Amino acid sequence: MNNFTKIITVLIYILTCPSVFAQQLGKSESLIVNMLDEDKAFHSVDQDVFENLGWDVPDQGRAVKAIADKAPGNAFDPRTLEALDPKTIGYKPTWHEVRYQKYGLDWDITGLHLMPENPVRGLPTMVIVHGGANNFYNFFVNPLNEPGVGQYLAQKIPVLLVSIPGNYRHGGWLEAPSEREMGYLLDGDMSSDEIKVRNAAYTFQLVMDGVVELIEEAVDGDFVLVGHSTGGELPYMLHGSRLKDRMHGRILGWATGGTSHLTSMQDRWGYTRTAADYPPVDEVRGRPTSDYSGAYMGPLNPVWDDSKSPEEVAQRWMDELVFQRRPRIKQVLQDVERRGATPGMREGVIKQVHSVLENEGSRYNVDVDAVLADLFAPMRAPLTGYSKIVLTAAEMDTGHWTKDNPEASSTYQVVQELRVYNPDIQVEALMFDLPMTHQGHIERPRQLAGGLFASLIWLLKE
Repeated sequence: MNNFTKIITVLIYILTCPSVFAQQLGKSESLIVNMLDEDKAFHSVDQDVFENLGWDVPDQGRAVKAIADKAPGNAFDPRTLEALDPKTIGYKPTWHEVRYQKYGLDWDITGLHLMPENPVRGLPTMVIVHGGANNFYNFFVNPLNEPGVGQYLAQKIPVLLVSIPGNYRHGGWLEAPSEREMGYLLDGDMSSDEIKVRNAAYTFQLVMDGVVELIEEAVDGDFVLVGHSTGGELPYMLHGSRLKDRMHGRILGWATGGTSHLTSMQDRWGYTRTAADYPPVDEVRGRPTSDYSGAYMGPLNPVWDDSKSPEEVAQRWMDELVFQRRPRIKQVLQDVERRGATPGMREGVIKQVHSVLENEGSRYNVDVDAVLADLFAPMRAPLTGYSKIVLTAAEMDTGHWTKDNPEASSTYQVVQELRVYNPDIQVEALMFDLPMTHQGHIERPRQLAGGLFASLIWLLKE
């Protein structure tokens, strides 16, 4: 697309888009909205357009950075953010801690709600749920405590950054990842035996129920849920929940795929693994630094150094800057359930969960039958009934996009399958064509915020 064509495209869109939204769109955001209206196999946003997306944070994030820099291990207490002047940072932050009951146990889920000082009127809240071994910090600040994608989005729309149960605790973790335990309750420690029981009961349904409870407390009106990575199961699951009417059939994905209910997702993981290929369900899987030196690492990382190896950069990122505030552990059931109830896996997993909860769960009055009934809930997520879907990915997110062979990309295949299930709606794949990885929300947060905002505006167009 040459410059003249780009200008004409922008003018056409501005003349046809509802004026209240069009006034908030820059040229690059308008290009994306118009691009998504085209009937194509996938859409590619070139680097020049992408780098011009987004807007500034009023104080360049200095007020938040000052708080984060002073905290031990950068694991700042989100409750302290509430003292900041919204006029200085552009939004009002409110921290939420919600306790709910599931399977006879109490669980805590947390979220940081950001309300813009000058919102674009009429837009839903964007609820962002992180992937595995992560929490809200990764979408609020980057490793250097500079603004993350959430702070940029919150200049225009309400944002809720969720930390799923266990993945946040006040003050973070000091232990090595291999020795860490989940913080399922925020107001006290629990025995290792109880944590093992909880790990074995940590279903996707439990997480979804917590997200529902948190949204009902923190969010007024409509919302769009963006699930990153493993969190990508949740938007589909929530469309089968009591919050369905507040979502209006809209799906917006960043660096994720579809639900494991889709054949394209099951094909991605394959059918060869069994329960024996995973750690026991009552354990957690630690994420060593080496996990972050491959597909999660690229030249746009804020601590990238051309003179150092990816392994050395990952060490600075994971072992120095975010070591204390990032959980770096993941419940085994998150991996198992996301792979789906594939042959050879379902029976083995059910047997493991039943054994742990029958033998140990009785001490904590765990409802074993309820846990077993909820296993593999993502396989029951709705595949139809949506109104509009856009899934976004980046060039170096090799788990979701293959630049040299787009048709082989997981995101592309998911979109094609969703089109089959939903033939009367628009289902689009949007690729950001620059060396951005699965961690684009810390690599180019301002620009990604602009891309997600444009995608949201497109979702709202009739």
